Amino acid sequence: MDYSSVEIREENILALRSFLLEGPEAWVPLQDEMQKDDETAAGYMSLLFGAFNVAVRRRFSPTYTVGEIVRFVAELRIMAGEDAHLINTLVAEDLIRRAVGAPPPKDGGPDDAETVLSAQIFILLHLVAESDFDRAGLEQFIEETTAYTEQWLNVQRTVPTHTPAQDAP
Repeated sequence: MDYSSVEIREENILALRSFLLEGPEAWVPLQDEMQKDDETAAGYMSLLFGAFNVAVRRRFSPTYTVGEIVRFVAELRIMAGEDAHLINTLVAEDLIRRAVGAPPPKDGGPDDAETVLSAQIFILLHLVAESDFDRAGLEQFIEETTAYTEQWLNVQRTVPTHTPAQDAP
């Protein structure tokens, strides 16, 4: 993905706020807007990725153990009840470990976008609910998320993209 034209816009932030307050169904009316082009979709998804990382780091940093991560995922799956199948254990543990800078497990599980996004959303929404933000706390979380995402995007913009043509002699 070429991140050079991806920006976090006010509509991305408004969509994230709705998502955090109302859950995934809040994004249904916004789907056409979110998917109008790759850059717009990447803006929304980057902000969701940023929110996930901020929430995980708030919960597990600066100190954590792998056992805490494993227990957290197990408890999350138990609380999910009938929806537990939507949280792949290996993927969830891998996502959390990467967010806190821990070495990934030997097998991070499937890496298809749907499996990863499903685990990411469950974890994010659980951590936000667990935080029990008041209005000011939610706004602070969104500001922190936006700043984190902007920094992450700046790093992505400096990473050279690789194309098959570069392999040609």
